[in-house]
Amino acid sequence: MAKIGIGSWAGKISVRLARGEVKFTIGEDENGDYKIDVTLPGALRTAKIKFMNLKEEEDGKTISGEGTISVLPGRKLTGAFTFEEDTFTGEIKAPVVGHIKITDGHRIA
Repeated sequence: MAKIGIGSWAGKISVRLARGEVKFTIGEDENGDYKIDVTLPGALRTAKIKFMNLKEEEDGKTISGEGTISVLPGRKLTGAFTFEEDTFTGEIKAPVVGHIKITDGHRIA
């Protein structure tokens, strides 16, 4: 079965520390599990995000999971990304920051 969301994507976020374009690449690791690499804008551009427990939801369009971010050590993030062909919507729930919506999501070359 083909995995959803494989490729490079971009969208917009607007939170206190970071406004602008977030870019991420979704692929597979050596075990066939999802892996996501993220580049954040603004003051968070040097922050490192690590995703784990990524899974495809039953709707066949959504990847969800947990993660950590280097600027909030020991705290967990949760998130979900829903794909429709070459577009997506996303939301991440982070401690302190709250819900971060990713808007204008689209596939990039």
